Amino acid sequence: MAPLTLNFSFPDTPASADLRLAAIYFEQATPGGPAAVKVLSMGYVGGSGGSGASVNTATLSLYADSLNTVKSNPLCISAFKTGEASGMQSVVVSPDTVKTCNVYFTLFRDRNSNNSPESTEELYLTHDIYSYANSAFTYSFTSPDSRSTESGTRTNGWSLVRHEVLQPTATPDRYVVSMNSVPTADLGIAIRMHVDSDRLTSMGVRGGLK
Repeated sequence: MAPLTLNFSFPDTPASADLRLAAIYFEQATPGGPAAVKVLSMGYVGGSGGSGASVNTATLSLYADSLNTVKSNPLCISAFKTGEASGMQSVVVSPDTVKTCNVYFTLFRDRNSNNSPESTEELYLTHDIYSYANSAFTYSFTSPDSRSTESGTRTNGWSLVRHEVLQPTATPDRYVVSMNSVPTADLGIAIRMHVDSDRLTSMGVRGGLK
């Protein structure tokens, strides 16, 4: 089976031999416990670069065999209600037994050459995710500070889930977040990366370079 190739865009970034784009997931032995970062797929970005050279786009491939392994990993897949929605208020999930396992994306400089992103190496990320659900589901919840409400619809199996935040003019101190699976036809639309930000309030964030 041919791999799924995703497109990414990010602010102009100096090209270098250690610039990487990675798809990662987390292994967590106990709810609320420490999570270990695992690399699912990684690509080189920008080659060796040169004086003044910069890059702002990249692609990354995800392979079916690797995705099948991850979705069956008991340290990744967990109940949405006690995993992704942990700590939130007024959580409603249907069906409430659904389990998910998520893949995240990060652009980083692999300064220590260990082929894994570390917090001091990360440049940009995205709140879009590639998510597995063991059944189609819908959900909604409110953030702990009650300033944000999030809702979403996800399909059964793997899907790209796009992140969107709106701030209605009628309620300027409130945010409306959506996380929905996109149709296959939209997989070619570039995933925009940005500096780290609050997923529940960030709107079109751009940022500086490292």
